[in-house]
Amino acid sequence: MLKWIFIIFVAVVVIVVGGLYGLGSFVLHHATDEDSFSAGIYEKTMESRLQGFCNDFIKQNVVPDEENTEAQFKATCKCFANDMFEKIRDVPPGELEEFLQKKESDKSAQNIFKKCAYQSGLN
Repeated sequence: MLKWIFIIFVAVVVIVVGGLYGLGSFVLHHATDEDSFSAGIYEKTMESRLQGFCNDFIKQNVVPDEENTEAQFKATCKCFANDMFEKIRDVPPGELEEFLQKKESDKSAQNIFKKCAYQSGLN
């Protein structure tokens, strides 16, 4: 009896792991397909990461004072995440690291951040 429980447990684990791997693979291969489920996941994931990157950048480089508010920081990072994602929307996840390492991408990110900071009223 114990042998059969173990076999069933192993089979369930293999099926679940295989299913998760298949789903992950599907999402990665269809992340840039317009209006697809995968594109929605890719967008939410990347915008969250971009906002986190922006928040970390602000914490390290912008001194909080009486002129800049938390709302301005949040607005800046939301704007940055939205605009930067539009730049990378068509870049497949497997090519994203290489794309972001390019000098043009870095310059574009800096310009987007400056524009968003200006729109949010950061000094």
